[in-house]
Amino acid sequence: MEPAAPPEATVDQGSPADKEQAAMRTAGERLHRRFDDAVGAGEVDRVLDEAFHRFDGSRIRAFIPILAERIATDILRTTPARELADNPTAGLADQV
Repeated sequence: MEPAAPPEATVDQGSPADKEQAAMRTAGERLHRRFDDAVGAGEVDRVLDEAFHRFDGSRIRAFIPILAERIATDILRTTPARELADNPTAGLADQV
């Protein structure tokens, strides 16, 4: 039986940007499961992308994926689908 690898060997050694992208993909998957039927995949992607880009230029990026997901969730949950389709920036002004 082979010994288990030390914990530091099993930790993802990717760059912070890689980790951020992976976290955004995971956030997108959660949002798609919740909202695709209501507003469509394109709207989910657009709202999450807009929420994410609100943090462009931020120096500390560790929590941006979760913040972007929360902003997108609030917009998708509270803005009627028709309003999202008619006004691509609907709901963004009310968020953080």
